[in-house]
Amino acid sequence: MQLITSILMSLGVILFLSGVIVYALLGMQRINTIKVFGKNHQLWRFVVITVGSGIVLIIFSALLHKHVFYESADKSIPLTETSGSLKYDLQSTLAGLKIDTPEITNAVKRFQSEYLAASQDKNEKTMELLSLEMSYRLRTALAGQEYPEKQIERDVGQIMNLLKQQQPNK
Repeated sequence: MQLITSILMSLGVILFLSGVIVYALLGMQRINTIKVFGKNHQLWRFVVITVGSGIVLIIFSALLHKHVFYESADKSIPLTETSGSLKYDLQSTLAGLKIDTPEITNAVKRFQSEYLAASQDKNEKTMELLSLEMSYRLRTALAGQEYPEKQIERDVGQIMNLLKQQQPNK
């Protein structure tokens, strides 16, 4: 939610509630005029203006949130282009192991982009850390599927080999 939306909604709620509370308190005392900023106003007019303004601000903030698009702080990670056969092999392997979830897919995309950047910078430590992190994610996902430990290690090795082979198309 945008900051302006929450500010407008808060102001609307404050105006609405203040109008209702003032009417409840002063209406019980049968006071018909109220003095605001040095001017006398009729109570019903003050209540109508505050409650109406509050409702308008709440509706406006809801419509603003619905119709005005904004960029979120999370930028999507750009996909690295891979060859068709390697991409197909990776997707079929993940689907065959039933770990083709959005979390794993996003982790694979992030791994590919960061691993490519680290390999271009020839940063071996970063490449190794990224490999360890991705291996751990894959092992955790496969362990959740209750695969045997030997099969998990074999499948993780196969997927990691596929991920490390993939290079962008030029």
